[in-house]
Amino acid sequence: MKYRKKPVHLVLDSLPAHKTALVKKYVTSTEGHLTLHFLPDYAPDLNPDELVWSHVKRTGTARRPLQKGEKLRDKIEEQLAALQKLPLLVRSFFNAPSVAYIGDC
Repeated sequence: MKYRKKPVHLVLDSLPAHKTALVKKYVTSTEGHLTLHFLPDYAPDLNPDELVWSHVKRTGTARRPLQKGEKLRDKIEEQLAALQKLPLLVRSFFNAPSVAYIGDC
């Protein structure tokens, strides 16, 4: 946050860990440079992360079972690393009609 010139607006789900005193204290310490926006308690359709996970499941983990010795965590990390190299695909998750509100921030 130290070197950011513009304010940051962060959209979060309502996980209790995101609302702790420590988080509130940090946000306050940024003196208005960080604003948190919370999604409703259960609104996966409004959360771009859910679109990412859906893609990962649909194109990878759900397409074939793990082989002997493979770990789910390793497989998912591999898929997410591959996804990082596809910025247009990642951007498409934020262009979905269900998350159009993000363009307003």
